[in-house]
Amino acid sequence: MSRASLSNSNSCGSDFQECRRCEKKAGWVAVYANLSLAVFKAIIGYLSGSKAILGDALFSFKDFIAALVVVIGIKISGKPADEQHPYGHGKVEYIALFLISVGLIIATIFLFVTSIQGIWSSYYGMDRAPKMIAFWAALISVVANYKLAQYLLCVGEKLNSPSMLANARHNHSDAISSIMVAGAVLGARYLGLVFLDSLVALIEAVCLLVMSFEMLKDALKGLFDSALPSKTVEHIESIAQVVPGVRKVAKVVARHLGQGLSIDMTIKIDHSLSHQEGYLIVQHVKESIQAAFGNHTTVHVLFEPYVP
Repeated sequence: MSRASLSNSNSCGSDFQECRRCEKKAGWVAVYANLSLAVFKAIIGYLSGSKAILGDALFSFKDFIAALVVVIGIKISGKPADEQHPYGHGKVEYIALFLISVGLIIATIFLFVTSIQGIWSSYYGMDRAPKMIAFWAALISVVANYKLAQYLLCVGEKLNSPSMLANARHNHSDAISSIMVAGAVLGARYLGLVFLDSLVALIEAVCLLVMSFEMLKDALKGLFDSALPSKTVEHIESIAQVVPGVRKVAKVVARHLGQGLSIDMTIKIDHSLSHQEGYLIVQHVKESIQAAFGNHTTVHVLFEPYVP
């Protein structure tokens, strides 16, 4: 996908403010578009008897999940802490990801089993080629996923949004998957290679299982408060260390929390400083870390007297 084609795309113009408006609605566009594609391909798969298009429907459902989790992260996990939720709402995103990834794993295992059964049936001549409606549905999916990938890539590149760029990659992969489905349907109908439909479905099932378990792993890491990489923790320490008045960073505990980070830190300041001066240093540390990691970062800082 060339940058020239992106600059000419009607989905998102060159004006920065226009792309700001794109960003606000891009998440919901991805949610509704992928859900529509998933439902459309599931219906066609049932009517045409194509297992490959059913697998393609699960790919679109996976993209729907990814887009929905981003929206949940923006709308819910970004809410400020309150009395009932003193640590914020960041884990809502991980709970949703956990539940949906488990459901996707179950559906994918079913597709995996039926694909193997289809290949076996084809070998004994007991399976039939899917109807041509599956081929046309696959072509529609190729065009729709390519256009959606262009749109999300435009928004993601202009605003440096990792979540939008990730969604664009997902839809680009789906376009390739739909091309495979179209080829399988043609091969089954016109070359007599009936097993191709089930074979493509089997390949899709294996890919989906790998992706689903990756999603499940990310959800569990978030739910169980996995620590950030050591390099990130060292970077946090270095930011606090250069704040005037900080003599030593005694402790840093950092973890992912929804779209942001949760950081607990203990610093040491000169024992001769007053409590008010210590408070101002703590505020400076918080602001410096949030400037580096974004407003979704929650920072708790305690200070202790530094005694040489």
